[in-house]
Amino acid sequence: MQRPRPASPAPAPAPTDVGIYRWLSPVLALLAVALLPIAAATTDLSALDGWGLAKVLGPAAWASMLFAVGACVAELWSPRPRIPMLGTATGVLILCSYGMPSVVEPAARFSTAWLISGFVDAVAGDGQVVEGYDARFYWPAFFAQWAFFRDAAGATQLDEVLRWFPPLVVAVWAIGIYALARSMLGGHRAPWAAAWLFLGLNWIEQDYFSPQATGVVLMLTVLTFALGPLATRRTDAAGVPGWPKPHADSKRLILPRRWLVAAMTPPNRPTLPPRQLLLIYLCSALCLIALAPSHQLTPFAIIGQLAVLAVVGRFRGRGLVLIGLLAVGVFILIAARGFWVNQLSMITGGDAEAGALEAGIADRLAGDTGQVVVKVLRILVPGLTWLLGIVGAWIYWRRRRDLAPIALAAVPMGFAAQGYGGEVFLRIVLFGLPILAILGADALRAVARWKRGMEYVLAVGMAVLFASIILIRGGNESYMVVYPDEVAMAREVYATTPPGLEVVPLVSGVGPYAVDGIDTHSRGNNVEGCSDLVDDPLRCVDLQDPDVIVTFDSTEAYGRDLLEKPPGWSLQVVQQIVATEEYVITYQNGYDVVLRKAELSAPPAGG
Repeated sequence: MQRPRPASPAPAPAPTDVGIYRWLSPVLALLAVALLPIAAATTDLSALDGWGLAKVLGPAAWASMLFAVGACVAELWSPRPRIPMLGTATGVLILCSYGMPSVVEPAARFSTAWLISGFVDAVAGDGQVVEGYDARFYWPAFFAQWAFFRDAAGATQLDEVLRWFPPLVVAVWAIGIYALARSMLGGHRAPWAAAWLFLGLNWIEQDYFSPQATGVVLMLTVLTFALGPLATRRTDAAGVPGWPKPHADSKRLILPRRWLVAAMTPPNRPTLPPRQLLLIYLCSALCLIALAPSHQLTPFAIIGQLAVLAVVGRFRGRGLVLIGLLAVGVFILIAARGFWVNQLSMITGGDAEAGALEAGIADRLAGDTGQVVVKVLRILVPGLTWLLGIVGAWIYWRRRRDLAPIALAAVPMGFAAQGYGGEVFLRIVLFGLPILAILGADALRAVARWKRGMEYVLAVGMAVLFASIILIRGGNESYMVVYPDEVAMAREVYATTPPGLEVVPLVSGVGPYAVDGIDTHSRGNNVEGCSDLVDDPLRCVDLQDPDVIVTFDSTEAYGRDLLEKPPGWSLQVVQQIVATEEYVITYQNGYDVVLRKAELSAPPAGG
C-alpha cells in the first residue's frame, strides 16, 4: 500500500509592498529636526506677551512640528509599521513640541525648576536638608538623588540638565504609556496612538525638573506591571471572564447579586513563571518605597489605583498595596512627622475645598486677553479629555466587560477633598490622564473603523492638537522665561551678600531668585497682606525689612500680562523704594535690578 504523500506547505504570503512609506517617515523626521536651528534663530523672545510662546514662534518652528506629526502618521499608516521608526518619530515629535522651549530659549524656563536646583545645591553642600525653609524638604529623596549625581559627575551647576529635562522625562512617560496601552488595548498601532494622545493632552506642565516628574515615572512603572504581567481576570465557573453572566438556561440574577458573586470569585493567577513574578513584585515594591520620600501626593494616587485593581480582581498582588501603605505611613510618622502634625487640615480637608476650587479655577482666570484664552483652554481640554475617556470606557466595556480603567482615572479625584491648594486640580488631571488617553485611543480606533477616510480626519486633528498644546503650555512664557544673565545676576547677589541676610524677590514665583543661597540666606518673614512685596511696596518693604531686593524681566512681564499693570510698573516700584533713601540700586540691566540697603557696603552685583 502506497503511503499518502504529505501535503505541500502553503506558500508564504507575498511581502507587502511598503513603497514610499519606507522613506517618507525618516525624511519627514529629518526635516523636522533640521528646521529646529532655524526656529531658534527666528523666534523673537522680546515680543512675548500674554499669548505666550505660540505668538513669537516663526514659520520654521510650526513647520517643524507639522513635519514631526507627519513622520508619526506616515509610519503608522505604513503597511508594515517599524517599531524603531515609530519610536524615533515619537522622540522627534516630543522634541518639536515639548522641547520647543528648550530649543528656542537660552536657558531653562520655569522659576520652580531653578528653585529646586537651589534645593539640590543646598543638599549637595553639607548633605543636610534646610529646616523651616520649604515644606518640600520633608520629601528630600529627589534632591538627595540629584545632589549625588552632581557630586559624582564633578559638576557645580545643573543648568543644562534643567533645560533639557522636560523633553527627556516626557519621552520616558511616553514609553510608559505605550507599554501600558499594549497591555490594555493590544495591537500594534493603537498603543502608539495612545502615547501620542497622552502627549497632545498633557498641558499640565509638571515635567520640569521636579520630584513630581520622577514620581510619574515610578507611578507608570507600577501601573504597567499591575495591568501587564500581574494582570488577572475574574472568571465564573464556566471560565467566562469579567463580571459573571447567567447561563442561557438559568435565571438572570439582579445586578447587585452579580457584583457580589464577582467580588467573591477569586481571580486567576498570572501565567508567568514564579521567578519572573518575584522579580516584578520586587521592582514594583522598590518603586512604591522610592515614592514615599519623593512626593506628597503621588504615592496616594498609585496606592488608590492598586487598591481598586485588587478589589475588582484585575491585579494579583494585594501585598503591594500593603507595602505602599507601610512605606508612606512609616515615612510620615518618622521623617515627615513635623510637617503633618502642623498640617492636619491637609488630611481632613474641612473648609478647604471651596478655597481649593477657587484657587484652582476661578483665581486663575486673570490677565489680559491672551492669558484668559489660554486659561479657558486649560479648563476645556480636561473636560474634553474626560468626555473622550468616557466614550472609550463604554467601548472598552462592550469589548472586554471591564470598567476598572475608568475607575482608575477617577481615583485621583479624592484629592479634591484635601487642602493642598489650587494645584491639586493639576494633579487630578495628571494622575488620571494616562488611563484617559488609552481609553480615548480605543474610542478613536473605533471611529477610524466606523467610516472610510476617518484616518485623515484624525491626522488633521493630531496636528491641531499639538499646535494647541504649544499654545497652552507656552501661555505663561512671558513671565516663565529665564535668561542666562538673570541667573548670573542671582548667583552674584548670593555670592556678595553676607550669610544670614535676607534676599527677597519683588514677586515670588518668577525668575531664578533662589538658584543659590537657600541654606545660607533667609527669604524673609511672612507678613499678613504681604505675600509679595509688590502687594503694597512701601508698606511691605517697611514691615519685612529685607536686606536685598531683586526683580527680573519676568517680574515686569508678570505684572503687565497677568495683573494688567502698565508697562514699566516694576521700575516705578523700584523708584518708590529708592525714594525712601533706605535702599540703593547696585545693579540694573533693563528690568533686572538689585536693591541693597544703603548701609550695606557689598560690591555691585554683576560687576
